[in-house]
Amino acid sequence: MSKVIRISEMAKFHFGNTIFCSDGEGGVLANVTFDAATRRMTHIGAKQGRFFGKTGYLPFESVTKATGEGVTVRARRAELAAASDAPSGGVVFDSKSVVECAGSSAKGTLKLVATQPESGELAYIVAHNLRAGQDTLLRAEYVTGMEKDRLTVTISDDALNALPPYRSDAALQQEVESILFDLTPMHVDLKGITIRVLDSVLYLDGNISSSLRADIARDQVFGVQGLLEVKSNLVGDDQLAADLARALGQDPRTRDLPIGVYPKLGVVRLSGAVHTGQQKAAAEEIARTFPGVRSVDNNLVVDPKSDMLHVMSAPEGGEAEDKVPGRYVRHTQ
Repeated sequence: MSKVIRISEMAKFHFGNTIFCSDGEGGVLANVTFDAATRRMTHIGAKQGRFFGKTGYLPFESVTKATGEGVTVRARRAELAAASDAPSGGVVFDSKSVVECAGSSAKGTLKLVATQPESGELAYIVAHNLRAGQDTLLRAEYVTGMEKDRLTVTISDDALNALPPYRSDAALQQEVESILFDLTPMHVDLKGITIRVLDSVLYLDGNISSSLRADIARDQVFGVQGLLEVKSNLVGDDQLAADLARALGQDPRTRDLPIGVYPKLGVVRLSGAVHTGQQKAAAEEIARTFPGVRSVDNNLVVDPKSDMLHVMSAPEGGEAEDKVPGRYVRHTQ
């Protein structure tokens, strides 16, 4: 069974974007070359210099990453400068290449080309003004012809007009932020969340008060027109508490210690009592390096003479009466 490649994983080539070599910026993306028979990208053209600079061609295999932020290649600037100034066969496309509908007068220009990340096979294109005043995403199955500076798509007028517009990342981000801000329960959580739209993919990163709220946030923005994918990496405080408690319980330095774990939007407070300063430092080290933890407030008390350690602690660090030695605490504030 072939692997399903998500939109976020595809290589997206925006004409005019920066080419990043291993030792710095090497130019801008001028064009791309395809083998028309296999519909696979073979080369990218990087223009060096602002106006009359040379365009050097690198093989597709040299590309390590391609997004709306630029194209990263496995080459140094000197290698790019020495690269061939002519593509070796294939058909070349750039921002002036025509996209036309078969059997129709509709024409636009090429704005974006996306490929499968490993093979370079065409995944989709974005055409500008194929529908007046709009950008339109067309999957590879609609692209039926490739020739120099011209792509032909075959799609009925009804199907074309039914496609959602391809919206700018800025417009999508503004709508997503507005939706989440309008959710009153999210007001406290928003300060722990990073919202970012790149190539029509929404990335939600950071911390949130609960896994349930993470699901609510994702569900609320899922229907935004123009979003191609939602990738939520939000860490709920409830899940963080359970996972960190498990990690502390498995580490030989802290596994026999009753330590309270209290996350608040990724800021973790450790509370309870330990026997040595080394145990206190070890607990903090484990928490500080744990995925999803933003910072650690270590309120552990060192008491070498204590035979009975406090399992539960009051929410703000005070002592509680519940004393059960050898038990491990997993809870949130």
